[in-house]
Amino acid sequence: MSSQNGIEAATESFEAPEKAPTWLGLQAPRYTSYPSAQHFHRGVNTDQHAAWLSSIDKNQTISAYVHIPFCRELCWFCGCHTKMTYRDEPIEKYVRILLDEIALIGGHTAGKGKLKQIHFGGGSPSLLNQSQLMSILYALASAFEFSPPGELAIELDPRTTSEEKIAFYGSLGFTRVSMGIQDFDPKVQKAVNRIQSFEMVAGLMQHLHNAGIHQINTDLIYGLPYQTVTSFERTLKQTLSLAPSRIALFSYAHVPHMKKHQRLIDEHALPDDRTKLTLYRMATEFLLANGYTAIGIDHFAREDDALAVAANTHRMRRNFQGYVTDTTDILLGFGTSAISQFPAGYTQNYSATHEYSKRIEAEELATCRGWKAGAEDSFRKEIIDTLMCYMEADIGQIAARHGLDANICARELTLLQECAYSDIAHTKGNLVQIATPYRMASRAVAAVFDQYQLPDSARYSRVS
Repeated sequence: MSSQNGIEAATESFEAPEKAPTWLGLQAPRYTSYPSAQHFHRGVNTDQHAAWLSSIDKNQTISAYVHIPFCRELCWFCGCHTKMTYRDEPIEKYVRILLDEIALIGGHTAGKGKLKQIHFGGGSPSLLNQSQLMSILYALASAFEFSPPGELAIELDPRTTSEEKIAFYGSLGFTRVSMGIQDFDPKVQKAVNRIQSFEMVAGLMQHLHNAGIHQINTDLIYGLPYQTVTSFERTLKQTLSLAPSRIALFSYAHVPHMKKHQRLIDEHALPDDRTKLTLYRMATEFLLANGYTAIGIDHFAREDDALAVAANTHRMRRNFQGYVTDTTDILLGFGTSAISQFPAGYTQNYSATHEYSKRIEAEELATCRGWKAGAEDSFRKEIIDTLMCYMEADIGQIAARHGLDANICARELTLLQECAYSDIAHTKGNLVQIATPYRMASRAVAAVFDQYQLPDSARYSRVS
């Protein structure tokens, strides 16, 4: 059977489930950290941040995340820390402050640590001009021991990307790009204020290949207004015609109480829970039938992609960038809202540009809050990361690695046998396995092992 016919057959076979799963609507963190960032507090301040920076050993490996918060237009579905600007001056000023922060952090580390990976995120890093991008890379190379990184990556907004910019990325040695597609349907795009044609994206993809950049991620979102199984199938077919090496299939989290601009979205046009589940199942079967491997809760990759290789060899990790092949010891975040990850905890910068700038201009770290790991944190983090990455975890083996009793999670294992979890998790002794085609449900299972899970669960997005 051809893949085209297989896709059509798979799509036609999917109907909304007659009965909603018991886990549907549970609220849980996405676990890009443990604990989730909602638990960060101001007790972890600039002094703690400085101490962790100064403790970096010269042989430790580092990855850098550089946050560029600016966008030309506001996408109404967005949950990131961004701000709109139609002018170039705010970007230029921000980059100057960013360069000062890189130098400041480099001073705290005394140049120790080997920089191995760099990722530009946002916002829209594609707004940076050539001079700005070069100056940031030069600052990083000056602040740390630097050799050509294992991965140099950037997130691109098709609407602010050009053939000239792509050629420049290729000349600098960028190895991977992430391109936000979300949905190609014009009605859906208009409903979320993200207008970009398939032809525009296809042209940029060709320019990327011409520039020698072949590792291309694309982002899709299910659960957007006016999406239907038929329309989203069309988007999937168009996306696969572009042959990306990696596809992220994100669930739209409608949280207007947290992101006020989401109030611009017509809630009556959002798919209901049953339709959203059908969209997910259809998309999953579509991608699996067309040569992609399921990775974690929301990623798909070709078998030869680095993420698929890392998953198969259990070297994949989950952090604030999602699923990564990053094997470095420390993640340093630069820019507004950026989070740094150390062996002993996390720190986060101020999100407001004016507050961030004020601290850096005063030659202070821009730390606003963080988390210092407690006695059981590394143990529980490994359980949660393992479940989120591989859909199973042997609690006894993990406990042994941390010098803990194998029965330390007896209460949690008993809880997983209750009705709410009966159709998503199986337990056999200390082994927990996610037992559902809805891989995103692993968030709900992981939350059982979270000792900091808040009773005010409305602070988290729904599992769907």
